[in-house]
Amino acid sequence: MTKFNASIAALGAALLLSGNAFAATVMPASGEGPFFNDQPVVSSSLQRAEVRADATRHLPASDEFSNHAEVKQAASAVTRAEVRQDTRDAIAHGFRVASGENA
Repeated sequence: MTKFNASIAALGAALLLSGNAFAATVMPASGEGPFFNDQPVVSSSLQRAEVRADATRHLPASDEFSNHAEVKQAASAVTRAEVRQDTRDAIAHGFRVASGENA
């Protein structure tokens, strides 16, 4: 009976460990799909020079804020120096800039 139990245990272990092999799905493994078997083969009508020119016109964004939309600056008639001087004059005449928790 011991031989019989050992063979049953070995058979059960083999079936238990090979269960995933029998449970195969129709989905492809990672990286193997989706299958594009019926794609038409078309050669490009563009020349190499045209492709390079288009690539140089549309360079990829590669800076810190590449995923943000470009911020449009408002057109201003005054310079930074003029604004700073006006601020100094206003402070000299008693204007206090609201800052801190009371602002």
